[in-house]
Amino acid sequence: MTLLDRITDRALAWLGLDLDIDLQMEERRFSPITPTLTLGARPGPEHVAALKEAGITHVASCLGEAARPKVAFLQPHFHTLFLTVHDGVHEEITSMLPELSEFAAQASRGDSRLLVHCEVGVSRSATMVIALLMERERGRFFETFRDVRARRPQILPNVGFASQLQRLEHQHHPLADGEPSSLARYLHQVCKVPVEIEVLQDMLERHEYDALAAIRAIFGEDVPRVIQGMRL
Repeated sequence: MTLLDRITDRALAWLGLDLDIDLQMEERRFSPITPTLTLGARPGPEHVAALKEAGITHVASCLGEAARPKVAFLQPHFHTLFLTVHDGVHEEITSMLPELSEFAAQASRGDSRLLVHCEVGVSRSATMVIALLMERERGRFFETFRDVRARRPQILPNVGFASQLQRLEHQHHPLADGEPSSLARYLHQVCKVPVEIEVLQDMLERHEYDALAAIRAIFGEDVPRVIQGMRL
């Protein structure tokens, strides 16, 4: 193997675009999800060459408006889309999905590849990627989350985003009686809400699948700190 080959392999592995899953994935800045879709953290100017080498042609940035100048360098090199998204449980994201879906459709043609990123590639961009895949494959939230997490283990949509993904699922998959919802499974297994899943499901039904409202109905103002994804 030549020096150039070693450098290229190293760059692709660092980017997470070699399609191998290993114990180092948690340290990768970018992770491949499908052959045309990558999820990751905010790139810097120093990443442009490696991103191009890995086939990235489109970049969707899911950041607060104040961070827009930080990704302005992308515009001369890639097709870009900026979505103003804040990582809070009250942030509404579903209205942005049609624009992202159209952009993703453009990026799925030919040899194009889309990178969807936020600041660290854990909540905002992960939510958007899960929503894209759910829409494309008519999938359920929890199963799609697990598929994405198999490629990028650190993802953790906040509970407000998870609530919206559950409502997106309901558009195509009405919940069967007696079956825990994707959101109940997510809160119980991933966010570690310390109650039985049946209690979670009951409270979610009572609060129209608003996870934050359901959690507060169970615990009041004394929400256990162990619960993950509660960024307010």
